[in-house]
Amino acid sequence: MLHAASSLFTNTVVNHVLVGIMQEQVNYNLWANTQIINFLRTKPEELMEKEVASSYAGIKATLLHIWDCQDWWLINMKNGPASAARDIPAASATVTEVMEGLLAHSREMVNYIEQMTEEGLNETCLVAIPFTGDYLIPRFQMLQQVTMHSVYHRGQVVTIGRQLGFTDAPNTDYMYYMLLGRNK
Repeated sequence: MLHAASSLFTNTVVNHVLVGIMQEQVNYNLWANTQIINFLRTKPEELMEKEVASSYAGIKATLLHIWDCQDWWLINMKNGPASAARDIPAASATVTEVMEGLLAHSREMVNYIEQMTEEGLNETCLVAIPFTGDYLIPRFQMLQQVTMHSVYHRGQVVTIGRQLGFTDAPNTDYMYYMLLGRNK
């Protein structure tokens, strides 16, 4: 059964600013991922793969999950087939490969959304969500899912880091980005 996701943004004034808001979201996502990666680069690499109690076994696994989900949703935003080739490495990838790959993919999302029009952001795409069903979802809602999902898992990275003794995680809050981070 095909389901249509409801859109709360039907007012043309709101739609007019939608492009700017979505561009800000992907730029924030790239900035926050960069902050976390730069922070993690100062830590011993072997701790990135240390298993801890969390939904993913460790920091590297969580970063790989963020990248994997960003990629899956971007394929859907581009109306790609479910069987589209994926550039996500296996769990055997190095920590550096995962960090660089996540940042490169975050830049790819910025580039994709910067080309998007209001109509393109409002256009619905058919998305087959595993164990849930087939849905028609506007691109802007998929983008919100991606950025919010990344926020959630960046928080897990910080929490995992606390379990490993890291006490100096960067501030990646959206408002911090808006007020201080984006102009650096």
